[in-house]
Amino acid sequence: MEHSGRATVASQWLRKAAELGVENIFVNLGSDHPAFMNAFAEVAANGSLPRVIVCPHEMTALSAAHGHAMTSGKLQMVLVHVDVGTQNLGGSIHDATRGRAPVIIVAGMSPVTGEPEVLGSRTEFIHYLQDVPAQADIVRQYMKWTYELRRPESAEAVLNRACIMATTEPKGPVYIQAAREVWEAPAFPSPSAAARRPAAVKPGTLSAEDCRWLLESIAGARCPVVLTSYLGRNPATVPAFARFVERTGLAVVDTNARCVNLPGNHPHFLGYSRSAIPPEADLVLVIDCDVPWLPQIGRPSTEALVVGIDIDPLKSTIGLWDFVYDHALQADTAVAIPALNQALDAYLAEQGGDELDGAEARRRWIRTLHERQAQVVPKRGPGEERVRAVLAALRRQAPDKHIVVCEAPSHTEVMPDALRMEAPGSLHHSGGSGLGWGINAALGVKLANPDHLVTAIVGDGCFMFGVPTSCYWVSRHYRIPFLTVLLNNGGWRSPSISTNLIHPDGPAKASNRYHINAGRGVRFDGVAAAAGEAATFVIDTDEVIEAVLERAIQEVRAGRSALVTVELPLVSDD
Repeated sequence: MEHSGRATVASQWLRKAAELGVENIFVNLGSDHPAFMNAFAEVAANGSLPRVIVCPHEMTALSAAHGHAMTSGKLQMVLVHVDVGTQNLGGSIHDATRGRAPVIIVAGMSPVTGEPEVLGSRTEFIHYLQDVPAQADIVRQYMKWTYELRRPESAEAVLNRACIMATTEPKGPVYIQAAREVWEAPAFPSPSAAARRPAAVKPGTLSAEDCRWLLESIAGARCPVVLTSYLGRNPATVPAFARFVERTGLAVVDTNARCVNLPGNHPHFLGYSRSAIPPEADLVLVIDCDVPWLPQIGRPSTEALVVGIDIDPLKSTIGLWDFVYDHALQADTAVAIPALNQALDAYLAEQGGDELDGAEARRRWIRTLHERQAQVVPKRGPGEERVRAVLAALRRQAPDKHIVVCEAPSHTEVMPDALRMEAPGSLHHSGGSGLGWGINAALGVKLANPDHLVTAIVGDGCFMFGVPTSCYWVSRHYRIPFLTVLLNNGGWRSPSISTNLIHPDGPAKASNRYHINAGRGVRFDGVAAAAGEAATFVIDTDEVIEAVLERAIQEVRAGRSALVTVELPLVSDD
């Protein structure tokens, strides 16, 4: 039976989402969404409807939402259907969690009634098959909060709480589910829930005592180094951080960099490495970093003072996390770094100087480290020289208003090192290891930054995992053009690297057979062209790099996605 013109919970939810600042809803719809399909039309005609982005696959929906949130800082919403749609989110759930993406995932549930008098009750056989005992358990360990909306009266309150949970640091995804009858039910506006706009909890900062102690510790150190991964997730923090390291004489290493934490050409920057702590470092300051070093490769000296500053110093969503700090401080660097600069101003006013004691000596040490690095002849992996040449050319041809999304595991350190991006917010990694994120995240990044060139650099395995038919259909259908640079080595090199780390002289290496040649021979350009009418190009010699990239960028700037396949040596003899 139809309700007599009264707004449903689904339409109430959409209006409320718009009030909360949700600009886009990435959707993959199913039999549990009739209320939403009607509500889309109703709210669009009578109110403010967030833009609805239809995504043929759920991986595209959540990864695009993640990409948008990552660069805009704005709350995003994803709508999927029942248990199967939730499962299809796949590795994008892991990435959204590790990347701390503020996303509300909304899922339908099978109807719980069979009576025809109840609007939304069971009408199809799948409503029995999709009625699982604990749908939210599929994703519960990855979510900041899960909840089932059970009554129309609490709809606005539930959405308010979802907003607060997702946007409070450490940010992250939440999961809300409700049966079809609930979405179809008449809305009950809640005066108490609508009275105030929900606000994220104000992030913590360092106390005056902590700032003073840390400044004195830096002043007393000869060789202090900062290890960071995602300090620059808030781009406004980067200039403040640069000012702090310059006046204190801190060296900086990006370990598993997720963004621009310090401009790539900064004199205090030592580069990108998963485990490159100078052996003489006597103070190791770990800021916003989930994995500061790899114990089997390198760790701080036992004499070094190790201090951690993080919004989540406990890493409570990681099982075994065995990094022990001498001092661990919980703070959001977006407010902690400015607080440190203010404390430094006061400290220097007392001391009568313009930089911290010993800063010049520490800068001389950093110059020594750069000289030491320059003397090392780097060992290049297969195809690395071409990858570096392509990325260096890409940086030259797009020096301004360029955002790069990286997802090629076997080139994790090569990509940021070759690009050396300088602008805060110009380089991004998911923060996790669920592959297939890159090309889909690029859609969200471009939506959030329409005046920028957006480039996704991905491996051929990541391209396949990303359900490219879904991604490039969305790109064409919604006119979201971006550039893809596909590093094609005919397989998945990362598992061979993992194997060789454990069995450096094993039979797999001796025979060069790893059974990782999935995708060899695939016309990746044909996939992108067929699904999204993308312009396609190939780089198979170094001589064509500049010309091919120039043409591809021209296509993207003209409004058409482009795919550049970079041919590399094959990963194995499979």
